[in-house]
Amino acid sequence: MFFVGRTPQSIGGLLDRLQTLSSRLMAGYKTESEPRIFTNDSQILDSFSCEQLGRIRSGMVTVMSKGVAVACLEAGDLVGVNRVFGLPHSQLKVDEPVQIDLMQRDHFMQFVSSHPERQHRWSNYLLTLSALYQEMLVHFHVPTQVSTPKGFQQISAGEVIIREGDVADTVYQLMSGNADVTVNKVTVGEVLEGEIFGAMAVFTREARNATVIAREDCQLLAIPKHQFIGLMRTQPETAITLLDNMSRRIKSLNEQVLRQTLCVA
Repeated sequence: MFFVGRTPQSIGGLLDRLQTLSSRLMAGYKTESEPRIFTNDSQILDSFSCEQLGRIRSGMVTVMSKGVAVACLEAGDLVGVNRVFGLPHSQLKVDEPVQIDLMQRDHFMQFVSSHPERQHRWSNYLLTLSALYQEMLVHFHVPTQVSTPKGFQQISAGEVIIREGDVADTVYQLMSGNADVTVNKVTVGEVLEGEIFGAMAVFTREARNATVIAREDCQLLAIPKHQFIGLMRTQPETAITLLDNMSRRIKSLNEQVLRQTLCVA
């Protein structure tokens, strides 16, 4: 995928990550039928059934907005994701022959949900896609911007990501690196690469109950509260990943409590 015209440098890493995630997510997927060829079509999604999405095998698809080309999708990119889940979608145009593997939504979701690693990659894909479009919106709305944009962030080692007692308005996903979790300056856990964190206070509407500090240089996706809640409603797989992460942290805390109890005894 690439955008037409001048784009901010910040999206380069997001585009590369999106391509990698798409490739890894679809590894091992067995197509249900031969690829379909589309030619000279102003809206290829009209040729999909309401429960079909696709993956481009060869060729290029142009994303149109109000008659203007804004982006191009290439081999390996998924098409029709928004539409298949009943969300607003763009016009997708082709001028030259394009081969697309069509997939039934339920078959695709069964493939994703059949393995925790695929669930993790699917959540990463959706969050990366959300951050990508958010960066583009920020880029085109700089004159009206009134706060620091969230999205794809670089965090240096030792920097505080979440501070105990702060208002919780953002959910994070650690894309690379790792971080320590402390309460009252006592280390109580860690955040590992790929984990979603900071969601508990968002859901309970309470202040942050722990501090998260980058142990090494990290890359983050910062998702505003309202966007993350919307993502949970439309993509339940994100909730599965979140529950897996929370379960690991609860288990780690229980083990720490047990060790301290044995030491006291």
